Amino acid sequence: MTGRYVVAVFGLFLTAMVLGTGPAEAKTEELKGFKDWMVYKQETGKGRICFMSSVPKKLRGDYERANRGETRVFVSHGPGKAERNVVSVLAGYRYKKQSEVVFSIDKKKSTLFTLDNRAWSQGPEDDMKLIAAMKRGSKLIVTGTSSRNNKTIDEYSLSGFTAAKSFLDKACP
Repeated sequence: MTGRYVVAVFGLFLTAMVLGTGPAEAKTEELKGFKDWMVYKQETGKGRICFMSSVPKKLRGDYERANRGETRVFVSHGPGKAERNVVSVLAGYRYKKQSEVVFSIDKKKSTLFTLDNRAWSQGPEDDMKLIAAMKRGSKLIVTGTSSRNNKTIDEYSLSGFTAAKSFLDKACP
């Protein structure tokens, strides 16, 4: 899981950039939207980072909506070959320690590991399986548990995912 730790740190950096809380020199640019997915690019001192993301269509759970931050699903390409096709989730809250996220694509379930407010698959092979399933799927449901032990269920549309992924691959070869 050490490689995934590097990705986790990268993910925290990426989150800061998307939410506009990162260094001024790292500007995030919207490249193109594809139905429910948007592709972004960012030039950094270490190279280009490209990613696509979507926000949920529905948010469910026993929690106060005002207490939850932004939530998104990402597929990202970092500047290195080992940082390509990374699937992650930004929860909008801190996950319960040692918890897993259930990532369901058209009722086919996978689990992601959590760190702070992000979740990732176990590695590149799992990322590729998730991406292939998202290309074929129509709906993604992400289920997590907050550090306050509140269950959340976020429903995403996969409409536009395949076109966004194709564009992402061309924008960051």
